[in-house]
Amino acid sequence: MVQIHPPLPFLLRKRFNPKLRKIFEHTADAGIEVEDKNLSGAFHEVSLAFTEVITGGNLPDSEFFHIIDLEGINLDNLLVRYISHLIFLFDTENFIVGSTNLDISIDESNRLRGKIYGEIYKESKHGYGVEIKAISYHMLHISEGPPSKIKLILDL
Repeated sequence: MVQIHPPLPFLLRKRFNPKLRKIFEHTADAGIEVEDKNLSGAFHEVSLAFTEVITGGNLPDSEFFHIIDLEGINLDNLLVRYISHLIFLFDTENFIVGSTNLDISIDESNRLRGKIYGEIYKESKHGYGVEIKAISYHMLHISEGPPSKIKLILDL
């Protein structure tokens, strides 16, 4: 072990008088990994996993629907925009997804179109897991397949 004389914290305190800081691990993330025969199916599975994180594992009925029409500069961006849209719908309308009918076209536009079905979230009916704040590009991976695979991290 090497010891610095005088100890480095003492020297820094004399020069800068810094505040004490502590870095610690925090388990405020949830990871989702899905696999399906095609991208539309993988996006469907991600939608259901998203809802299961919020409800603690329960899926809602399909009483209402929202039309989805999103474009991305690439597949990663399209997925982030889609999950961000699901977060927006939950935050503004308490809408949670129970099923989807999605079509993904991979060309210059990388477009996602379709409908998401679900209902208005009620803790007494659907249960409670955790609230999702955002999706991260960290560790985001999409494999077109077949089979199509998606891996993502959600900020809770």
